[in-house]
Amino acid sequence: MITALPFEWFILLLRLVFVFLLYFFLLLVIRVTLRELAAVASAQRGGSSSIGHLIVQSPGMSSLRPGTRLPLEPVSVIGRHPQCTIRLDDSFVSTEHAQLTWDKGRWWISDLGSTNGTRVNGQPVTAPTGLRYGDVIELGDVRLVLSP
Repeated sequence: MITALPFEWFILLLRLVFVFLLYFFLLLVIRVTLRELAAVASAQRGGSSSIGHLIVQSPGMSSLRPGTRLPLEPVSVIGRHPQCTIRLDDSFVSTEHAQLTWDKGRWWISDLGSTNGTRVNGQPVTAPTGLRYGDVIELGDVRLVLSP
């Protein structure tokens, strides 16, 4: 059947297919872009920095100063690793020491298998523990206070 079509019709058909594929690709790019923009907008609305901070009470051997406010993200990992949300350069803090999570309107802390452990108000954290504003979190020699 294709041999029965003149060559010009075949080229026209190829051009139409190419234009269709080009517009289809552009449609997919626009859909992905809109989806990403919506995700960023909802994260800014729901995950604002007003949900919490950590205030340095005792910096231990880290370079932080007492009173420094460290903003929290909905999932914040605390440790020495450069990619941690909150980086503490204290020798008693593990690479990934603890994780703070905002869930159901409340902060939760979990120890990530740290060498020196994590304590909340002097009590060791052995399971995910709910926090209240004003609680003191101890990671090695560093003491941090959870505040709104």
